[in-house]
Amino acid sequence: MTRKILFFTCLVALGVGWAGSASADPLRFSSAPLPDDAVLERVVLVARHGIRSPTHGPDDLAKETGNVWPVWPVAPGQLTDHGRLTLGRMMHDIALHYDLACTRHLGPCLSKASPVIWADSADDRTRQSGQIMAENLVPAQHLVARSLPPSTHDPLFDAATPEFIAKNRAFLAAEAASAQQGDEKDRPVAVDKGLGALQMLIAPDGCANGKAPCFTTPLSHGSKKGRAVLEGGPVKAASVAENILLVYVQGLDNTGAWGHALTPALLARALPVHDYLSDLTRRRGTLVKEKSRLMAEAIKTFLKGKGTTLSDGSTVSQGTRLLAFAGHDTTIDALAARYGLHWTFADQPDRTAPDTTLAFERWRDRSGHALYRAVIFHQSLAALRGGDGLDEAHGGAMTVSSTPPE
Repeated sequence: MTRKILFFTCLVALGVGWAGSASADPLRFSSAPLPDDAVLERVVLVARHGIRSPTHGPDDLAKETGNVWPVWPVAPGQLTDHGRLTLGRMMHDIALHYDLACTRHLGPCLSKASPVIWADSADDRTRQSGQIMAENLVPAQHLVARSLPPSTHDPLFDAATPEFIAKNRAFLAAEAASAQQGDEKDRPVAVDKGLGALQMLIAPDGCANGKAPCFTTPLSHGSKKGRAVLEGGPVKAASVAENILLVYVQGLDNTGAWGHALTPALLARALPVHDYLSDLTRRRGTLVKEKSRLMAEAIKTFLKGKGTTLSDGSTVSQGTRLLAFAGHDTTIDALAARYGLHWTFADQPDRTAPDTTLAFERWRDRSGHALYRAVIFHQSLAALRGGDGLDEAHGGAMTVSSTPPE
């Protein structure tokens, strides 16, 4: 079968300075088609880690939902072997797309100077995903992913310090409350349908007997680790939606009273609830802008061809042409918010599913002008479940839209 890398581009004009860090020299992402003579010069990849188990174990999930959940082959929040496989295949195909083996000679070899892979140190799954990226992007170079020491907070992936949160606590709380009120009033019909589908799947009598979760209870505000958080039925439902997706792509839907009901059609109905909560909590507001500030500065600096400083104080040399980050869905959501990027997939109900990779590219035309664009790579639902990469059998129609950042 002829391999075909399936991806789409999202091209917008914007700057990268938010939350008091406006840049005098912002990047500009052009919506114009690339000239035929354009040459790709630099790429930054920002990937979500591979398939993991739910962050709460089966016993905790049973207490939270009143339902039996599958037993996973790994501890809560850890990569599975299947997750390692699918992420490796995703990175293999991204390497083919960018010709990291440098066989086509259509422009500068992106891997001539060893690429740098930097992983979020917060979790095993991101550190391990970084190494999977290193091993599959340029296998011949035997790259090693780097990070801060395990369980260390890395400000590149979240620049919002406790001091920033404390200083802006009242404003952040008011901003969140205002956004919640507007969104609950105008909540999309697809979200209500998703809440209903999840209620019927997990707790059909939950809203009547009070012994199981009711996913339609109103949103409210709470606090977690000093940060304002949303609580209520849709928050619980969004977590359930993500967890049943993980169950399905891991192939554990043959266990439990409701596992047999997990189908692509059901997941397509349920996942808008997860997107809805992501829009409320991960894709808007001052806190999200601050969270992505340092990552955005690193992306801009690297694409501009300057030395880029990582969180350990080391510098990515100016000669490096490929810089990759292994992070979370929250990392991609925060960058999407900053850059005004929006996308949906016809073949994948989760827009930041495991392995999803956001790429930022710098091209140069014959006249010497630099051109910048953003690209999103994803695997279909079938590919994630089947352990496949990106090819003709697992592609589909993809749509994208963009709006200016807030």
